[in-house]
Amino acid sequence: MTHSLLLLAGSLLLAGTAQAQATFRVGPRAGLNVSGAHFPTRVATSYEPPSYTSRPGFEAGLTSTVQFGHFAVQPSLLFSQKGYRSSGYRLSFDMLSFYEEDVRLNYLTLPLNLAFTLGRDGQGLQVFAGPYASLLVGGNFTRQVSSFASETGKVKAAHLVSDSDKWYAQRFDGGLQAGAGYRLQGFQLQATYSLGLRNLAVPYQGYDGRVSATPAYYNRAFQVALSYLVGFSS
Repeated sequence: MTHSLLLLAGSLLLAGTAQAQATFRVGPRAGLNVSGAHFPTRVATSYEPPSYTSRPGFEAGLTSTVQFGHFAVQPSLLFSQKGYRSSGYRLSFDMLSFYEEDVRLNYLTLPLNLAFTLGRDGQGLQVFAGPYASLLVGGNFTRQVSSFASETGKVKAAHLVSDSDKWYAQRFDGGLQAGAGYRLQGFQLQATYSLGLRNLAVPYQGYDGRVSATPAYYNRAFQVALSYLVGFSS
């Protein structure tokens, strides 16, 4: 009986796949990122801990969809800006000083989503989820400490550093994302939340050779993007 049910289910699945028309579409994508960082642990201090807020950015690139009935695979290649803002107090020249910091992280990102759409042709409401992988391609930071002159610089990729006055991040990021969208003809609007799973903090090596960990942090971002898809059926 079990074997018969499995054979019947497999036959129905193969029949549905055979009848479904595979459609490939590709096109430009552009949108807005509102990103921040998650710090799971805070450094113990005798003064008020720092606060972290989100910052705006943009993403742009190419997206595509391979549609099989109600389901679709949606890979993209995007330039994506992430980062965060922080403020608090730190010791500077043996004095407790207020600081503000703005960090921008630029990534080349490859998301790969599996989507389900209400319409068999990919039209209408859709929900999607999948992994993403990112390569850090640059960034910048601005730091203001009380009345001292502000400091600006480039964010560099590294896995171990000995200069604590600059800004570094891990070269690779990765995580999961999920969201919802709507497609009308060639236009596709999507809202996505991405959850970074890789610790981006870079360990610090002192002059004595000892390596100490820096506070771990992870990317978080909310994106809204519009795409225009063109393509063909097979």
